[in-house]
Amino acid sequence: MRLPALLAFLSVALGSLLAQPVPRIDAPSMVWFQRGTTQQVTLTGEALGGASVVFVSGSGATGVLGAAVPIASSGSGVTLESSRGGLSIGTPAVGDAKSVTLQWMLTADATLGPRELRIATTNGVSNPVTLQVSDLPELQEREPNHSLADAQRISLPSGVSGVIRAATESDFFRFQGKAGERLLFDVQANRTGSPLDATLVLLDASGKELARSEDAHGLDPFLDFTPKADGEYVLRISDLRFQGGGNYAYRIVAGALPYLDRRFPYGGRRGTSVEVALSGIHLDGQDKLTIAIDSKAPAGAQDIRIRSARGSSNPLPFETGDLPEMLEIEPNNASTNAMPVTAPVVINGRVGAAGDVDTFRVTAPTDGKLVAEVRARRLGSPLDALLTLSDAKGVVLQRNDDASGPDARIEFDARKGTEYLLSLRDLTDRGGDAFGYRLSIQAPELTPDFAVRLSQDRVRIHAGGHVAVRCEVDRFNGFNGAIRVTGGKLPAGVSARTLVIGPDGPQSGWLVFSAEPKLQPGHHALAPQAEAIAREPGSRRIQHAAALPSTGYLSVLPELPYSVETVTSTLSLEQNGAGTVEVQVLRHPGFSGEVKVAAEDQSGVSIPTVTVPPDSARATLALSAAYNAEASIRSLQIRGEATVNGQAVATFAEGAIPVVVSPIPVFLTAMLPGSPFFRTDAVKLSVIALPASSDSPARLTEFVVKVDRRSFNGAIALKLEDLPEGVTANVEPLAEGSKLATIRLAASEKTAIKEHAFSVVGTFTAGDRIWHQRTQKVTLQVTAPEKEPAAPPAATTTAAAK
Repeated sequence: MRLPALLAFLSVALGSLLAQPVPRIDAPSMVWFQRGTTQQVTLTGEALGGASVVFVSGSGATGVLGAAVPIASSGSGVTLESSRGGLSIGTPAVGDAKSVTLQWMLTADATLGPRELRIATTNGVSNPVTLQVSDLPELQEREPNHSLADAQRISLPSGVSGVIRAATESDFFRFQGKAGERLLFDVQANRTGSPLDATLVLLDASGKELARSEDAHGLDPFLDFTPKADGEYVLRISDLRFQGGGNYAYRIVAGALPYLDRRFPYGGRRGTSVEVALSGIHLDGQDKLTIAIDSKAPAGAQDIRIRSARGSSNPLPFETGDLPEMLEIEPNNASTNAMPVTAPVVINGRVGAAGDVDTFRVTAPTDGKLVAEVRARRLGSPLDALLTLSDAKGVVLQRNDDASGPDARIEFDARKGTEYLLSLRDLTDRGGDAFGYRLSIQAPELTPDFAVRLSQDRVRIHAGGHVAVRCEVDRFNGFNGAIRVTGGKLPAGVSARTLVIGPDGPQSGWLVFSAEPKLQPGHHALAPQAEAIAREPGSRRIQHAAALPSTGYLSVLPELPYSVETVTSTLSLEQNGAGTVEVQVLRHPGFSGEVKVAAEDQSGVSIPTVTVPPDSARATLALSAAYNAEASIRSLQIRGEATVNGQAVATFAEGAIPVVVSPIPVFLTAMLPGSPFFRTDAVKLSVIALPASSDSPARLTEFVVKVDRRSFNGAIALKLEDLPEGVTANVEPLAEGSKLATIRLAASEKTAIKEHAFSVVGTFTAGDRIWHQRTQKVTLQVTAPEKEPAAPPAATTTAAAK
């Protein structure tokens, strides 16, 4: 990250800000660029107008912004006519720009690999996009190139980027080949996240197939081809499944370039030198080299490349650490010739042939746990490791093959001086020089520790306002100290209220940032910090940077014409209970819009949003705790949302409301008979309103009340509340220890024909308190009996007239 650019302080205009949404970059016009060049890049997305600064990670790369491109006119010739005048089709605001151009400048010594790029506009910092730095001339596919006749001409060596945009589409590239010059064609697609399952075919000038590749590196093809004669040759790339689309992207690295097929070992110890054997193509006779690893080199894996007069090779990972290292020594394929090792150690080895097994006799220096972990696939090896732990007699104790992807891991209790056998092979009995690995054997990390994660990396705060960011805590190895989270180094006028998360209760909270009124807008670095005191072993201060999803930015925006404040200071709720909090809306002169007041999500507590109309300044939020909501103290963060100049904006209340959720001793729910589960959904019953004297079962129904007993095991009296007139109930008592009661209902001709709703109330005494627990509503649909058809009229005889 370029620090001067990151800390740039930008002035913006209030009027343009309030009509702008958050900037978003969807895609760059190019992804790959040759170092030492300057090229124009177009970023497409949303709300890119007003872009003023480019943030770039790493060194040797700079972005200089050009003009933003507004939303293009439809060109349809449509006009607007209004009945009273004063309305016309306007020009989209600059904030609505769909694209922006920049000059992408790379120095000749820019580090190869990815760069994270963002732009800052008057309304904040965008999401990141990744641009790649290469040392090859980088070409873009130019359409039409979907036939042999239309093949795009390219020069070698180069990187060629394109997209298979439609089903059955093929892209063709024509190049000049020299007799006897070995050429490589490496497709990078599926490995980089593209859905393309590529097929690469090499043709002569007439279209005759000379070579083909499909799945050399996962689903990506790789061709190694040497022309027999000078002349033109053609590459054809397509999707094996005849699929395509805008995201079916690929890059072909083509030419007589260095290529690293493998290296061994895969890593080394910091502060030492390691001789690494190399195997590949166009390495100019370099079959080994010595890598000096600085004692302060970054621990973990990083990419290495071989560079020669031909250019740079493909990258391969190389891992560094601080454990003692050793090379596997053959033969060691059985318990009788197992290689002796003492933990801690990292063993660099290879499953050298099909069916090969590498066996090690491990001795623990002390009593305690040991972890044996294979790092192979993560370092580019094809090995699918199967790791087996046995005692000295060969009795299998543990076996593992997929702890981290195809890499294996075993943790076991070791005793000092006891020998264990650890054997490693490929799960499918493959092997060869490419099947390398690093096997570490060491004690697991047992030091109590913690980590803090923030939910967002782009914080936007209005001057005079507040914003709350969710924090989550992870505790390791029994760490039980209170953790303090702060905003870190913040710009003048911005502060963050320290968040303290104790060992009990929810391991999350809200870090609230506040900005002073009339603070000048701008963009700044964001790096929240966390610290705690560990009491055991010994008293020590632990400090960590809080983890963000990506590089952190804090944007100060102009003031909003409203704010929200909490009126309620605290709230106590019981599980399955309800409560309310009061919120005040403060509107500045000139603003009279409605404000939506909401609370940030609370697990197990539902809080519907309330809209405060223009003629009101108060909101009452209704909280309802679920029957199984966690009993704890939590912070309720209040947010106010409004539309200002056509743009949705939001701010937070400065203070959070402590909400105490208390446990209940029992919970009752109504259910249909026979359900094997504890259910809380609606219960719907139906009966026919027949006379009480009727013995028809149609006037009868029943349901059950089920009890979740938590801290009370005594008797519970049950009563039906709001039972409709004309319905009688037979209620079984809930005796001590009982968890189920059946309630039978009988309708009569006096029962109203409609849908009724009632509840069951359980009453009991626990802890010197009389408790009343209600079930959810039970609905009873009462219907009228079918009317019997009327009897036909009796026959009558009419006297004959005399």
